[in-house]
Amino acid sequence: MNDWFDHILFNTRTQPETSAIVMEDRVVTYGMLGAAIERCAHRIAALDFAKDGLVAVCIQNPIRHLTVSLALFRIGVVAISLELYHRGIAGLRPTIVIGDAEAKHVFASDNRFVEASDDWFSSSPPSPAGGLPAPFAGDRTVCRRSLTSGSTGEPKILDNTVGYIGRGSPAGIAVFNCNLVLCMPGLTTIFGFWIACHVLASRKTLCFSQSPFQAIRMIELFGIDFVYAATEQLVALVRVARKSGAHVRSLRMVAVAGGIPTRALLEGAAVHLCKDILCRYGTSEVGLFTEAPASAVLARPGLIGPVLPGFEMGIFDTDGRPCRPGEVGIVKGRVKSSPDRSEDPWTDHGDIGWMTAEGDVFIVGRTADIAPSDFPKASARQISQVYEVEHLLRLEWDAADAAAILVDADAAGAKPEIWVGTVDCADARAEKLEAILRQRGIDGTVRLFAVPSIPRGAAGKVQRAQLKTLILATAAKNR
Repeated sequence: MNDWFDHILFNTRTQPETSAIVMEDRVVTYGMLGAAIERCAHRIAALDFAKDGLVAVCIQNPIRHLTVSLALFRIGVVAISLELYHRGIAGLRPTIVIGDAEAKHVFASDNRFVEASDDWFSSSPPSPAGGLPAPFAGDRTVCRRSLTSGSTGEPKILDNTVGYIGRGSPAGIAVFNCNLVLCMPGLTTIFGFWIACHVLASRKTLCFSQSPFQAIRMIELFGIDFVYAATEQLVALVRVARKSGAHVRSLRMVAVAGGIPTRALLEGAAVHLCKDILCRYGTSEVGLFTEAPASAVLARPGLIGPVLPGFEMGIFDTDGRPCRPGEVGIVKGRVKSSPDRSEDPWTDHGDIGWMTAEGDVFIVGRTADIAPSDFPKASARQISQVYEVEHLLRLEWDAADAAAILVDADAAGAKPEIWVGTVDCADARAEKLEAILRQRGIDGTVRLFAVPSIPRGAAGKVQRAQLKTLILATAAKNR
């Protein structure tokens, strides 16, 4: 079923004067959006390319990016959204790339490139003979592909179905008493695309920002009352709100996903943004698995909530054996099996955690950050100090970026040291950071290292093995 897309098209016809998308001072009504989808769909349908191939969209303006993506859905063509730095990813071979002038310099040399220029969105092309092809149909039909790093640390391409994108729509957003929803995750993530489609299907106003400063300004200016953000984006949003003294009284709820929300982050968000914060956990492969209010997460660090209806989660050791309640292992999940459908395989999320006998799930770190030999240790049921340190540095000091690793101390029996790489951070002091950590029940010796950049994967996750190598090289160079 493509009911979510039907809802969007229905809204473009029944409430054409209502604001659909807002960014900076640009407002697009539902009527304007519907007309733009049709215009772009006609232009794409008139292109000479294999309609059963993959079309990549690389447009920096999120309004135009979403419009072209919906136009591709309208004519039944599988799409993938890309950033400029995604060029050259193994296994990514689009039939054509539809992009803006900036993307033309990157993709035109090795792909068939079509520029979505201003006239795509401002003029009506002639309709092709026979009209437009039918949009996607069929719940299990692949309609979109997405990039994710998952547990591998390397980009991989996932198939997303019509049913996957439409799951919970339009009720998924409509249940919240909100009118303007700010979507901070980019449309190149399936999470961001899912949010955008559900907001439009739910007759709400979708808001985009291209920086945390712009986001705070838009919240104040338009009275935005709901924000979706990745954990790293929430860190930046809290820091901007704190430094600017912004008044964001309209904001009533923040939903955060894509990382471990620490005590420092949730307390900062409650003070400077709003008190109603919803922590969500899911995967690009399957979707949203759990959610928990920030108050519960603060009381029980690492909690991501009970498993949502329709899904099941399990904890497994490195040999694939299911763990007992309380045992730490590799977190996996899947759609719950039913009599009318085949059983789905377990997906590995790249996370370490444990589950209570009552079904509450806890996440304590990433598999790439914790040695397998440490999984069974009782201490592994605590969130790694590195996440708290990273958020503290970026919230309390003006670090452009920061990431931490745990390193065994030289002295036998001593606690591991916390090595922190910082980018453009001249005011941080290790002793002050240690004092703040002790107040939070975290003991350890902190060592700060100035590095040119923090190594991150395609999905923005810290590559800690590379970070350690970079810190050692930087320290040796500065001796």
